Amino acid sequence: MQAFPTGFLLLFYQVSLGGLFAIAATPFHQLERGFYKSTAGVLFVVGFLGLLGKADIYWKSLSLGIGPGPAVEISFYILFLLFFALYLISLWREHVVFRARSFSLALLTGLAGLVTSAHGFTQASLWSLETILYPLSFFLSALLLGGVTVGMLLGHWYLIDTGQSIDPFVRIFRFFCITLIIQVAFFLLLPLLLYLFGNPNTVLALQRLWEEHAFLLWTRVLVGQVTPIIISIMIWRTLKIPHTMAATGLFYTALLGVFVGEILGRQILARTSLPF
Repeated sequence: MQAFPTGFLLLFYQVSLGGLFAIAATPFHQLERGFYKSTAGVLFVVGFLGLLGKADIYWKSLSLGIGPGPAVEISFYILFLLFFALYLISLWREHVVFRARSFSLALLTGLAGLVTSAHGFTQASLWSLETILYPLSFFLSALLLGGVTVGMLLGHWYLIDTGQSIDPFVRIFRFFCITLIIQVAFFLLLPLLLYLFGNPNTVLALQRLWEEHAFLLWTRVLVGQVTPIIISIMIWRTLKIPHTMAATGLFYTALLGVFVGEILGRQILARTSLPF
């Protein structure tokens, strides 16, 4: 079981990685490059701050000789930020192939780092259902965090470019909604799958979650999933008008709900080692 700071710092990494996936969902030919420069810059800073926060934790782990896991994990984090930085630099140049390759490599190394991080939280062996479910849960959280963040930032771009087509905003909104719906469905199945096919330690953690942290779990679901679903309906209605300024304000509220929900999820992760 890992401490809360480790799980909380993972959130920075997930925002950065998930934001790149959200950027990939936007129509590159319909948005000014300035949007990608500013958005990628924000996401890179978030990821870099997360790496700085983890540095001390990983250094202590390595100094204690706690297996190769921390070394592999931080190596992928560094590679992710390196390729991310190259992609960011490419936005000021016209080398399209270089931009595409650095972007793809950032996604691949970012995913590898996320999978490695997820395995560090499991209490089961490598050959178990948890090896699949934990990374999948972390990945869905990353997509949701990245989607709501990029959606909010894109809304700000519409305040700058008032004549922009509404289509990019609708696309990032759909990305956010689809990710949210998938995460809700996954969370409904996760307890059943872990209880029926999980490691005995995981089953005991589930029982402890129901008995000792039920209020925390329900708060996490209500704030991080139910509330964003309600807000997403309101965003869709404002985009049909269309009223991008109101939609941006609602994205702010959705971002608050998603972030608070994910932070509560990290608290559950720290107390039970379950990826809720």
